[in-house]
Amino acid sequence: MNDDDLMDARQTDELVGEDEAQTIALRKLIYGLVDDEVDPTEVGQVEGAVRVVQHIERLEDENDELREEVRRLRDTVREMQEAADLYQSVSHKSAATRDRQAAQLLKKAVTLGSSPTASRRQEFDASRIQDVLDGEVHRTNTYDVMDRAAELVGDENTCWVQKEPRTSSKNTRLIVDTSSDYIPKTVAGVRIHEGVLSE
Repeated sequence: MNDDDLMDARQTDELVGEDEAQTIALRKLIYGLVDDEVDPTEVGQVEGAVRVVQHIERLEDENDELREEVRRLRDTVREMQEAADLYQSVSHKSAATRDRQAAQLLKKAVTLGSSPTASRRQEFDASRIQDVLDGEVHRTNTYDVMDRAAELVGDENTCWVQKEPRTSSKNTRLIVDTSSDYIPKTVAGVRIHEGVLSE
């Protein structure tokens, strides 16, 4: 409905005879309902009805817009949930990968340390870790593998990360005392036995 509809309604109101008290009561009701800036004494019943219909149409449009906004918000929440699920999945896979890499590193330490001529104290800097893991770990992630290996052993006198300042001639490294009874038989679900890594 548009302004022409209001004009037609106003003309119709002028042609229709009405009871004054009933008309004013209806006009006040319409005026309150549509929350229009129109003097209720100047609105006839037909024009008032048209204004009510227009108001209802505006409310329906607003309702449609709100429904669309709710749909967009639900889509956004769903996308955010999917992103969070993906992040969590990647995080779990990354943690499992670090655990496996740490277990392989400990296995190598035990293998080397069990040799009769080898030192029981095995050390692995970033470069050596990359060699042990056949380059499957980036140099910057070797420190995470060191930290994880020490966490999995859980005894600071058996396995620890020796951090060195940048000015040192030595590199930060993982140190494993393979003579210790604290090296677990199983690390991160991987059995370490006589230098053989088995699931």
